[in-house]
Amino acid sequence: MVQMKKILIIDDNKYIKISLSILLEESGFEPVTADDGRTALINIKTYKPSLVFLDKKLPDYDGIALLKEIKSFEPQLPVIVLTAYSERSYEKEALCNGAYAFITKPFNNDELLKIINKAITP
Repeated sequence: MVQMKKILIIDDNKYIKISLSILLEESGFEPVTADDGRTALINIKTYKPSLVFLDKKLPDYDGIALLKEIKSFEPQLPVIVLTAYSERSYEKEALCNGAYAFITKPFNNDELLKIINKAITP
């Protein structure tokens, strides 16, 4: 049996988590979710995801701070910042701190899947 690649969704918006989880499941991935940064860090160590979606604003973390922390112990893990904040300065800061991509909500499913597949293909 082929092992499905796990993708961690870090977002406190339940609608984003649900819609993204459905898209990922339909595309052959195994979604794992976290509502906050603390849970996300535990889930990264527990589930070893192939990719992470990260929101900018979480109840206990700023997205950039969490991105830096993730990159400190998993430097090769692709992290896609998925946020409603579209400021260029935030996008630049995310990319400079190791984000694989920066996508604003609402997102296009086909484009998102292309980026996912590009990010996790060796």
